[in-house]
Amino acid sequence: METLDSTVTKGNPNASYWPYVTRFGVITGVIGAVLTLMMYIGGNGLSPMVWSFSLMGIGLLSLIINGVLATRGVRAYRETELGGLIPFGKAFLVAFLILLVGSLIGGLFNLLYVTVIDPDFANNMASRMSDWFAEIGMDEAQIELQTQKMKEGFSLSRQLMNLAIFGPIGAAIIGLISGAVAKRNPPMD
Repeated sequence: METLDSTVTKGNPNASYWPYVTRFGVITGVIGAVLTLMMYIGGNGLSPMVWSFSLMGIGLLSLIINGVLATRGVRAYRETELGGLIPFGKAFLVAFLILLVGSLIGGLFNLLYVTVIDPDFANNMASRMSDWFAEIGMDEAQIELQTQKMKEGFSLSRQLMNLAIFGPIGAAIIGLISGAVAKRNPPMD
């Protein structure tokens, strides 16, 4: 028998979370792709130092947006399908999958941009950075080493590694936080 102050309705614990994962994952991925495009296009006219700070700002904004959207996706699933309750494990799983889908979309866009849309991007950025390194007094050997590292960072193998390794790791870390925020256990009697 339920008490009169109980407002939690029974949900279906077997309800599929895939519609929420797909919807919020695609939204996360598209926003990530738009932020990446803004970073690449907007960075063309900036000095390398300003561009580096812009990268950090866009990265932080992206982390916040990803966390908010993953939490919102878990809460939508929890409220709509589960009657307002979701254990941490399931909340983490849903958040992780949302972020993984978003990471995959954003990573594929990034790969497409640096290999197809603007294949000279890495060389142009390395050239601008080497000019800036020379301005601040780096010697030629250090400049060559740094520009080579930058070009390697935009290579196909590095892009795929980022997609396969760092995407899931980031999704797990943000998913843990989002899952902890969105979980709601039944009240203890």
